[in-house]
Amino acid sequence: MLAAAAALIAERGPDGVGLRQVAEAVGVTHGLVTHYFGTYGALVREVLRRENALLRERVRDRIRAEAGLPTAKGMMSVLFDTLADERYVRLWAWAELHADLGMADLGLRELVDAMDQGIRAVLPWEEVPGRDRIEAVVLLGLSAAYGYALGHRSWLSGLGHDPADPGRDAAFRSGLTAVLAGHMTEASGLVPRDKEER
Repeated sequence: MLAAAAALIAERGPDGVGLRQVAEAVGVTHGLVTHYFGTYGALVREVLRRENALLRERVRDRIRAEAGLPTAKGMMSVLFDTLADERYVRLWAWAELHADLGMADLGLRELVDAMDQGIRAVLPWEEVPGRDRIEAVVLLGLSAAYGYALGHRSWLSGLGHDPADPGRDAAFRSGLTAVLAGHMTEASGLVPRDKEER
């Protein structure tokens, strides 16, 4: 049902889908879909929860591939690859605009935990980025990347650039990566390795 809902949302947008359409696509009764999800908002929440779980797994794969060190470049690569999926971006924006969906618990804490553990496991420094700094970098990266995914077409057009030029995306990604990497390792955000911040 979640896969069918995700496909329908991709095709019609979140406002063009309801529980009845999902039931028809799966070949079950409307009542069965209602039994599992209750409301369309709850279904959207579960679809987005599933998408975010996939994103977290891609982040974990990247951390494993980089021997435990979640580099800014690697994290931006995962994030921008995810945000290249316009279906995901539209679904996320729709859910955020519907505050009653209770979207707060989508695994962001677990993502920061994974980054924190990876950093502490591999950095040889006496001091490492503190938890507050890691959270700030994650929030800055998400804000910039999601904002760019939603508005880059109109912004680039407004600046006189071709929004379909992949070079523009690459330049933004590179600049954002450099800013985040610098902010992560800035001395004011480092703490002694053995300091517990939780």
